[in-house]
Amino acid sequence: MTKGCSPKQNTFLIVILLLLIRITSLNGNQNYLIAKSQNPGRLLLTVAEGEHWEHSFRVFWIIKVTNQPQMAFWLEDSSGNYVSTIYVTHRTATQDWRSAPGEDEDEIERKSALPVWVHQHQNGGIMAESTCSNCHDLHQADEKKVAPDSRLAAITGATPEKSFTKGWSIPNTLKAGTYIVKAEINHSKDFNDYYNEDAKNTDSAYSGGEMGSGQPSVIWKGKLHIGKRSSHVSLEQIGLGHPAGRDGKIYSNFKNLDSALKIVESITVKYTH
Repeated sequence: MTKGCSPKQNTFLIVILLLLIRITSLNGNQNYLIAKSQNPGRLLLTVAEGEHWEHSFRVFWIIKVTNQPQMAFWLEDSSGNYVSTIYVTHRTATQDWRSAPGEDEDEIERKSALPVWVHQHQNGGIMAESTCSNCHDLHQADEKKVAPDSRLAAITGATPEKSFTKGWSIPNTLKAGTYIVKAEINHSKDFNDYYNEDAKNTDSAYSGGEMGSGQPSVIWKGKLHIGKRSSHVSLEQIGLGHPAGRDGKIYSNFKNLDSALKIVESITVKYTH
């Protein structure tokens, strides 16, 4: 007849069983341990300029101005909730717009510039307080002042004059998983026959008057897995922002766009661990 285990043996077996359960649990969720890693990796964002990367227009019919586009790149979770900004052009982030003669720079708003990103990034995210709080305030205030806070420097910069690659260090607080990468691209005064500068405030093509965007922003999207293995994605055009920037919705009608679709040739994002 086999004798039963002693109390000490029972305790030992229970400890072993709990350890096995813990190890199994960790192995089953190993993709979600990236947040505790000292080196969670980084993203490499590569943008290839398109045929209409530069856009020229005249001020007072005399002065020729040539601009590169306003751009924003950010992460959302698999449900479409904003997570963090990867990179955004400085003027949009800080509302630091050029003023025409007679204009008060602190009163200038360009709601039509990057409306989808502007609405999304005010919803929080993992970097909202540490990096973007002043930026949020600028977009919500009735009267704005250019933010002096240097924390924005980590995710903002002047628009590069040509194709570029930028790196972004992934925060330790970002868990592994599948994320949505979105980009928003737009030019100022990029008018065409439909989105023209004479459109009235009540017109569907209205983008802010003579200093508006003209053609609305174009939205790009792709899915990227962040975890233990390297991965990459090529973003695709999926829609456009509201011409006047009245909301953060993405609209699907490309019918009346022309040059706006060719500002950027391609956008790829690579994750390296």
